[in-house]
Amino acid sequence: MLDHVVVNAMFDIDAAAACFAELGFMLTPRGYHSLGSINHLMMFDDHYLELVGLPAGSTRVRREILESRLGIDGLVFRTDDARSTYARLSAARINATEPQSFSRPVEIDGVEQLVRFATTRLEPGELSAGRVYFCEHLTPQWVFRDAWTKHPNGATRLAELVVVSADPHAEAQRYVSTAGEGRVVPAASGAGVRLSFQGFELRFVDDAGYRARYGPLARHAADRASYFGALVIETADLPALGARLASMARSDPAAVKVDDTTTYRHAPAIAVLLAPFNTLIEFIGTVEHAHC
Repeated sequence: MLDHVVVNAMFDIDAAAACFAELGFMLTPRGYHSLGSINHLMMFDDHYLELVGLPAGSTRVRREILESRLGIDGLVFRTDDARSTYARLSAARINATEPQSFSRPVEIDGVEQLVRFATTRLEPGELSAGRVYFCEHLTPQWVFRDAWTKHPNGATRLAELVVVSADPHAEAQRYVSTAGEGRVVPAASGAGVRLSFQGFELRFVDDAGYRARYGPLARHAADRASYFGALVIETADLPALGARLASMARSDPAAVKVDDTTTYRHAPAIAVLLAPFNTLIEFIGTVEHAHC
């Protein structure tokens, strides 16, 4: 199942946090990883969206963040056992790192607790769209807190990650091998193929399909054979969110570009490009039976 999706803000996490707060997300207080990175989370019931970055002026730099792409850069699956996942990936001849443990302090009800994780990551180049890894939560009670899931913009879940590739079907099969399960099926709209998980989908499209869906808001491949093109987020009040996005676009049209003519499964949707963070998000209304 999905654990979280990562937006890399590099050295500009202050501005990124302010932008996502203006979008109407509730952000957790800043976290400081033992690896040297910093973050904010936007929590949902059993998964989350993470803003990650690097502290300005720090002498300790988390190299995988520094060498990654600005914007949507990480797809993280949940695992109950990072070491077993590493063994499975190795048996499948998928290059991955030995499990790595790290932590960050968090204050809960006025008491400092230590959030601990173990992760195993695909080596760079295994999947060119971005960083793909598996996360084992050793202290989930300090991460998944109901109070952090109440977003002013009505966001309820991450619904879809759009992966752009020259060969969507072959790319999807690589993700099946990585996840260890799944079946590639045609997308309902006829554009590309999809993989379904628990309440979340990966949609694989070619460049033409991607640009047909998002027009001038579409991102560019840069030097990648494939890339994470957009994140789809469900909200309980799409019209109110649309008004919020329109206000942001009027205030700073160079930084926030909005297209309210997109559709998702034939229903209205609103796409927004956050240009300073190379991040394209499509907001959709509540989808019937989304978790079935």
